[in-house]
Amino acid sequence: MISDSNPVFVKIEKYKDILEIIDAIDKKLEGAKDVLSEIEELKHKEDEEIALWQKNIDDITHKMDVIKDEMNE
Repeated sequence: MISDSNPVFVKIEKYKDILEIIDAIDKKLEGAKDVLSEIEELKHKEDEEIALWQKNIDDITHKMDVIKDEMNE
């Protein structure tokens, strides 16, 4: 950590380089946030689809059980 009591001297050209690096990192972070947001959205849609499949399987299983019960009577 940089101490507040000690001055830091940086050459102007290095300062500009540092600013460019910081800007590049910020852009990469924004890109990563966007990708993560897209992944979360896809996961949410996938979870909804899986829940629908599970409901359909449960419905079919119930109907099959009813048919089996009626056939055994």
